[in-house]
Amino acid sequence: MKLTIDAGNSRVKWRLTDKGAKIAQGAQPTSEVIEKAALSLSGVNEVEEARISCVAGQQVIEIIRTQLLNDFSVPIRIAQVSKNMGSLTCGYDDKQSLGIDRWLAVAVSYSHYQQAIMVVDAGSAITADIVGPEGQHLGGFILPGLRLMHDALWKNTTDVRVVGSGLEERWLPGKNTQQSVSRGCLLAVSAAIEALAAQYPVRIILTGGDAKILKKAINLDAECHANLVLDGLLLDSISFDSVAE
Repeated sequence: MKLTIDAGNSRVKWRLTDKGAKIAQGAQPTSEVIEKAALSLSGVNEVEEARISCVAGQQVIEIIRTQLLNDFSVPIRIAQVSKNMGSLTCGYDDKQSLGIDRWLAVAVSYSHYQQAIMVVDAGSAITADIVGPEGQHLGGFILPGLRLMHDALWKNTTDVRVVGSGLEERWLPGKNTQQSVSRGCLLAVSAAIEALAAQYPVRIILTGGDAKILKKAINLDAECHANLVLDGLLLDSISFDSVAE
């Protein structure tokens, strides 16, 4: 059984699979993992191998690594970005500066579609990575996430804290401040995605917590995929920077 773990800045998600079939899965806030010095792995009784994608920092890696070694004594593999991954080539000048979560999402998406794609991960930040038809990763763009935009506008207030409903009506002016902020933020992000799609003829892949909101908002065909990073961790062509027994 393989345990795959996606440790992001906001949440840590995990999935246990057996020969590709999902056995169990879960998620919790990254801050809670740090506070409790443990990842809640409800329903996980046996692990043969653990694969980790982490952008949350070395402290989180060490917490999870120590826990898994103590509980299961299994090989622990930390995924890293490689210059090449099959026919996919990394477009960053310094490959180590590309987030492993972005790389895995791009890799599994290109592996599946084998065509030009734009992978948009709508999380705390919104990233958009462009891949050409032959697997050449051209690089990407990073925008503030929808909630991060809200926080920037409403810091130190309690008036608007959560993205509101009816966001897909981005062209309708807001009738109150909350609507105006919510729709303004969404308009900025969706317009950016549409502008990129006009520049690059690609299939659009959406993932992340706000993917479904963006799918409704953009005037383009797009597909939503949950947990692309966990999917990417199951690829055979992943590179690892460490193996702990």
